[in-house]
Amino acid sequence: MSFLPKLTSRTGSRSSTSSAISRKPIPGSSTSTYDSLTSSAPTLTTATARTSEASESSSRFEADTASTPLSPDDQLSPLSDQGGSFESPAPKALQKAPPIPRSPPPAPPALLTEPGTPQRVPAVTATQATPDERSPSPDRPPAAAMLQPNRLQPRHPSPSPSPRGRSVSAQPPTIRDSSADGLRVVSSPVGGRAHSKPSSEGSPPSATDRRRSRMSWFPGGRSRANSDASRPRGPGAWVMTPDGQVEYNTAPLVNGEKVPELWNESGNVCVYLHPKQSGRGPSFRVADQIFSASAVLNELLVTEMMAASGLYPDAASATRPVTEGHLYLPLGNTDLDCLVAARNLFALLTHQPLVGTAEHPTLFATLLQVAGLLRRFNFTSYDGSSMGESVDTAFGLLMDEFGIADVRHSREKTLEALILAEQMKSWNLYNEAFVHAVGKYEALRHLKSPLFDRISVSTRKRLDRAHLDLAGRRANVNTRLEAFEFPSLFAGIASSTSTEEYKRVRFKEWRNAFGKMRSFVLGYYKSLFGNWPPRARSHKNYFSQSGLNRQCLKILYSDFCALYDLLVDRQSITPRVIGEMYDDPSEGSKEKQLGDASISALRKVLSEFDKSSPPVLPPIPFDIPKIPSMTAVYENFHEMPAKKQAKYSKAVQPHELQLILLKARNIDTDALQFPFLLAYKDFELREARGASPQDLADQRIGYWLFLYAVLQSLPMLVVDAPGLRYTEGVEDFLCEAPQGNPPWTEDAGEVRKMWYQTAGQNIVELSADVVMFSVEGIYMRSHCWLAAKEWEA
Repeated sequence: MSFLPKLTSRTGSRSSTSSAISRKPIPGSSTSTYDSLTSSAPTLTTATARTSEASESSSRFEADTASTPLSPDDQLSPLSDQGGSFESPAPKALQKAPPIPRSPPPAPPALLTEPGTPQRVPAVTATQATPDERSPSPDRPPAAAMLQPNRLQPRHPSPSPSPRGRSVSAQPPTIRDSSADGLRVVSSPVGGRAHSKPSSEGSPPSATDRRRSRMSWFPGGRSRANSDASRPRGPGAWVMTPDGQVEYNTAPLVNGEKVPELWNESGNVCVYLHPKQSGRGPSFRVADQIFSASAVLNELLVTEMMAASGLYPDAASATRPVTEGHLYLPLGNTDLDCLVAARNLFALLTHQPLVGTAEHPTLFATLLQVAGLLRRFNFTSYDGSSMGESVDTAFGLLMDEFGIADVRHSREKTLEALILAEQMKSWNLYNEAFVHAVGKYEALRHLKSPLFDRISVSTRKRLDRAHLDLAGRRANVNTRLEAFEFPSLFAGIASSTSTEEYKRVRFKEWRNAFGKMRSFVLGYYKSLFGNWPPRARSHKNYFSQSGLNRQCLKILYSDFCALYDLLVDRQSITPRVIGEMYDDPSEGSKEKQLGDASISALRKVLSEFDKSSPPVLPPIPFDIPKIPSMTAVYENFHEMPAKKQAKYSKAVQPHELQLILLKARNIDTDALQFPFLLAYKDFELREARGASPQDLADQRIGYWLFLYAVLQSLPMLVVDAPGLRYTEGVEDFLCEAPQGNPPWTEDAGEVRKMWYQTAGQNIVELSADVVMFSVEGIYMRSHCWLAAKEWEA
């Protein structure tokens, strides 16, 4: 039966006037148009249709008008109509075909040609197939088609269950426009381009038809159009990296094939994501040690191994060791998101990158999904405090890679870190996030984020208590350091004149020197920060918070610790005990009457200050300064007669004064070029000019009293909680550590206890929170106590 009238009527059936279809001449043929059909009419088999489709698929990128896909019947045999067939290979003249009905024609019989007859394959204009008739659209050309050398060819064909033998591939993975899934154009394998008419004469094609005509069925479904409608959507899955996202191929997960990054040839367990009845192969090959903390997975593995060993016919073979185990994950659902979640679980355990999906696009959401699987498969340590060693190690590496614990600059990230820590049972992350959350607690509450309600009730209560404790600490420090006023310092023994043993101690000179030191410090920090307390965003500081914030007090503490190292007497350890009044054992002796009354009085003043307000402070291990003395110039000064001592004391030369002050410092710290130390040394030298040796000693004690009061006021705020990693540049206080057992343990409300060894070599069980976070425990982590350990050693 003739087919050319059919083409004419199909393409021009919507118009009253139809024009002849002009075709380019086929190479090697003398005919340029189809005037008659001879016995050499071509046969269009399935392979021929695919070949023509592959050779002319690029015509859709250049088409200016819309072209629609063939129906399934037309794809099988586009050269036949609904009632015609070739009765004999003899040549026949072209005949007019009857009108084509709107419903799809039945499948025609196969066409046969005589052997040795040259075949001519005409171009066929495609018609629109209905959605029900549309066959699954492949993502790449069929494997049986002969592609041109310059065409894109896939690497991993995956056969489709379609009886037509077309291949479907997810390599590389893309999300294609659904409108392109049914578009196939059957065209001539020779160089001619198929011409298609618009859907209606005299009207331009619609935007949808234009988009469809430009879509490609190659992987990626790209279009040359610049409109948003023709652009492909984002990938269905992607690899999460700190630097960005990389598209991920999900085909092995969906098809039950090997996942390259999770296939370890040295592993002894094959992991299956699909049910055993599906017949699909394993996706992962891993070592069984990575999930040794999971009771559920180990039970599934052992059960499968026992079932496999029962297949042996004799007992000897049944006891044969199994070198390879098979683990079928009971996912219950094999949709893409569930498969990716299972993949991420084993990726975490094997230290591989995680993969995000549209439903879980962020690292936070992805890790919560993994945490759900960890709980589902009962990953746990022996005491229930974590998910197991393998999970802790893997999650620790992931935290380092992505900086999950670095929550310094984000309130949302702080809440997410707290939630992740509880879900992943990570104490390191919980400790970091909790401390930062207490510091910025008011800002977190002001944020009113729904994430705050996802934190456990136990953690929220702990945050409330820690915030109240921090507010009390800040109030105590602000009272003392906003104006550097310490009224209790001279309210006790220093204000009494009736004490017989201290009549020779010049408390008044101490107070004057204390006041001069206070004026020097206030002036220095006002010059440094612009104001004291500093104001935020001043041209002299970079603070974002006004007042005595953590950064400001850290600078103050660092300067005063350096000054402490410069002036302290490293040979005189304190005899004082926390909470007890100091009693000088040499009281009433001649030695005290001659020279050490000031040292005894100084230690009593310091003890009164430590107990002046709650909490009672422990004494600094090395608590007195080096006192300037004329022995720096004359070694036998104290052995000289009184008149000679008076003579040398009144006429102290400038170079002798510098030598006296120099020998009253620790030489290692004196060599440091700290701005505050340099300013202090200039201040001390200026105040010492014209002073007697006794005045120099009184000045040094007065300076030391101010130094001691400041140092003892700061540790409760500036000593950060133990175990923190990200503290640089933080203005919020990081001193409130989480106390008690982790909130995810069964004994979360009980006291956390640890074993300690006492000085008498006894082993005792004490509260870990009391030992680590009591006032004495905090001060023992401060500079003065740590330095004392070094000096004693």
